[in-house]
Amino acid sequence: MNQIRRLRRSLAACLLATAVLAAPPAAADGDYDVVILGSVRGGMTVATGQGVRRVHFHYVDRGRGPDFRTEQRSDANGIPIAYSADGHNYLRGTVDERFDRSGGIGRWKSRADQGESRVPGFYLPHEGSMDTTSSLAAALLRAPGGELALLPRGKARIERVTERALPAGGKATLYFIHGLSFAPSPVWLDDANDLVLEGNGWVSARRKGLGALGDELVKAQEKALTQREIDQAQSLARKPAGAVVFRDVTLYDAAKRGRAEHRTVIVRGNRIAWVGPARAARIPDGAEVIDGGGRTLLPGLFDMHTHLADNVGGLLAIGSGVTSTRDLANQIASLSERIAAWDSGRLIGPRVFRSAMIDGRHPLAGPTELLVGTREEAVAAVARAADAGYPAVKLYSSLSTDLVPVIIAEAHRRGLRVGGHVPAGMTMTQAIEAGFDEINHANFWMLGLMGPAVVAKTNTPVRLTALGEHGRDIDLSGRPARDLVALTRKRGIVLDPTLSILEDTLMAEPGKPVPSIAAFADRLPATVARSVSGGGIAQNDTERARNRQSLDRLGQMFMMMHRAGVTMVAGTDGPPGITLPRELETYVEAGLTPGEALYMATLGAARVAGAGDRLGSIEAGKLADLVLVEGDPTRTIADVARTSLVMKDGLIFDPDALFVAAGMQPRQPRTITKGDKK
Repeated sequence: MNQIRRLRRSLAACLLATAVLAAPPAAADGDYDVVILGSVRGGMTVATGQGVRRVHFHYVDRGRGPDFRTEQRSDANGIPIAYSADGHNYLRGTVDERFDRSGGIGRWKSRADQGESRVPGFYLPHEGSMDTTSSLAAALLRAPGGELALLPRGKARIERVTERALPAGGKATLYFIHGLSFAPSPVWLDDANDLVLEGNGWVSARRKGLGALGDELVKAQEKALTQREIDQAQSLARKPAGAVVFRDVTLYDAAKRGRAEHRTVIVRGNRIAWVGPARAARIPDGAEVIDGGGRTLLPGLFDMHTHLADNVGGLLAIGSGVTSTRDLANQIASLSERIAAWDSGRLIGPRVFRSAMIDGRHPLAGPTELLVGTREEAVAAVARAADAGYPAVKLYSSLSTDLVPVIIAEAHRRGLRVGGHVPAGMTMTQAIEAGFDEINHANFWMLGLMGPAVVAKTNTPVRLTALGEHGRDIDLSGRPARDLVALTRKRGIVLDPTLSILEDTLMAEPGKPVPSIAAFADRLPATVARSVSGGGIAQNDTERARNRQSLDRLGQMFMMMHRAGVTMVAGTDGPPGITLPRELETYVEAGLTPGEALYMATLGAARVAGAGDRLGSIEAGKLADLVLVEGDPTRTIADVARTSLVMKDGLIFDPDALFVAAGMQPRQPRTITKGDKK
């Protein structure tokens, strides 16, 4: 995770799966707790004997989560010669993975792929427990130069970072493994190279009995990662010496939701100073001139549904042109620190608007530190969010319906907005009538129309499976659907559809990257691309065809909301930045024009965030958050992914350099043109 999130976020399931691949543990007999945001949600046992390493790995995350067993045989250098995994994965799909090396050939088969290679290397499982990284670390420590080839592809390198004393004696040493994910994967090993802790503040595997030291180790690795990223940031941001001119460019006019050709935009400092026809522009002396020919200039984009669990997500966001985000669930203290670093320029990242997540004390509670079970706890949770400067709270799926009106009343009394999931036992209509200001995720639009048996279980995976199974059967011309749309519009409810994450969950096919990230598949770190290729909840083509029909019906409801005048904003619930292009594509496929889709990610989002006076459109006086892209996304929405230059607060960033810093491949050698000086 350091980036599962920094991939966690949710490629839904795939994200947790990525976290596992991008950060696993263990290296000898032992018991471990799997901790998610401070709560023990599962465990891992490791046993060795007769040359075989056996691992049982399991945890529960809101009714989902893996439970599988692995066996691994390795050679004298710790390189796997045989591996097997059986059980079920995060989305409860079957785990049946095999690897074997014989006759100089390594052969593997998993949900993501199958193949063979004569190249020697460390087989990195697709369905790996959190023992995998520590096993890899131990092998890297024996390897010449601390580097090994990976199978199916890629390369890993280990770096020793720091150490801490262990209470029982000896020390825990922090290592970074490079090559697995967007950021180095941290792992703590003891003197025998056995796992002590792996993961981060969001999710981790910790040796049982570690106690408060576990939190200290997480803080220590985050400090080390942050310092590395601070040093890196100095070479990735460029402050212009004078004015910057985008000359003769096609401009996206967010207010009109259309395009304007042959425009010139002049930036001074961190503000847009002038916008107008190219022929009328007066180029300031000494200005840096950027040729806009064949390109389109967009306002900085918004992703209104993110979970910013680590710093490298900032590189992905800015590299993708996402200069503003909204975080909808995180640790209050760590997020505040991250935002301060991004705002000050010590680290590279987007502007962040926040909402604090509140859920009930329930076995299926979401990953939040604000868990409530009484009226007093509910009021205190709102107070904590308000005192921390949060402008909104997000209610989650396992919250007691009795506490919903308590939280809403207290939040509104303090001037906070209220959004989130529709808690189990409530319909969307009831949530709106209770005082919600916003609903996250489009599946909730339909779930409340499916009857009480479904409504009672929307804090379980039913909120996803029911959409696929029954969404196509919803009668959108019927009174219940029409009344819901009318109520949503009448009450001024904001919707955050996240269609792409629903598509990932219902439509992803084994062996192919999930749709939300497929456009970047050839640029992703090798293991990340593989980890998001295990498929979704559909078990066969028949189920995928059914799910496609349900998603199409959801797209029709999306257009009903749009035509009724309901306010909707673009959010992904996925890795920052790189999943936004597909999200916007889903809106266009549903029926929006590209200009309308872009509005949801620019001025429309800025207005909902309360920042429409300074962000969201290219106008004189607004902050200089701008994105220069190749092509024209006002005509072909996919062009929004072709970022050529990004400006945030007047600073200039080369997207390719940011992506390379995040472990990705550049789109092309170099796309920024500094132009000339006048």
